[in-house]
Amino acid sequence: MENINPEQLYHVLFITSHLQKDPNGKFQKIRIPGTYISLSSAKAAAHRCLFDAGYEREWFKIFDTSHEREEDGQVVHAVAPSGSTYRVRILTTPNTIDKSLFAHDDGRITMGLYYVVQIRASLEDEEYRDINIEGTFTSYSSARDFALQVLLDSEDGITEESFAVYDKSGPGRTDCGYGDNIIVHAVGNNGENFLISVIETQVLETTRVVEATF
Repeated sequence: MENINPEQLYHVLFITSHLQKDPNGKFQKIRIPGTYISLSSAKAAAHRCLFDAGYEREWFKIFDTSHEREEDGQVVHAVAPSGSTYRVRILTTPNTIDKSLFAHDDGRITMGLYYVVQIRASLEDEEYRDINIEGTFTSYSSARDFALQVLLDSEDGITEESFAVYDKSGPGRTDCGYGDNIIVHAVGNNGENFLISVIETQVLETTRVVEATF
């Protein structure tokens, strides 16, 4: 394993939505299988993400890797016959982790991380979901504390009362009643929705098995 300190981190996001359970596609499940030390290693992981999760190419009626959308980092877009969609994206953030990092041979950071993820849903376009990683942490408590403050800015006078709706998880709770891991749910005065989650690294099982053999 290599001891490294990259300036940037490259996070692979695995996003699923199941239309048979959620016809409007409003609820998405986000997993982060790993963070990588280079864009090339993250792209390689993104392209094999669905296969590492146990899926096979012939299970999808659409499996598109022909173009990478720079604006949202999308690498893979797949659709099952049921209408369920699977997207794999890469998001890049500065490396703010104040600890030494080690990487596997495939470039994935060995340390389990906690990510503060913001989802912003547009009022005008119900299908639009802007997903960003606001912070990366080595402990859940640090990530949770940060998540509670993501939408607030005392210098600009933005408080909980600045929103039409502002729900947050109470002490000792890991969600605020709007889904697993969602720490804050807020609605702006223009109707725009915000979801702030804390998500832990979830290595896909095939990847874990392969790494265990070395």
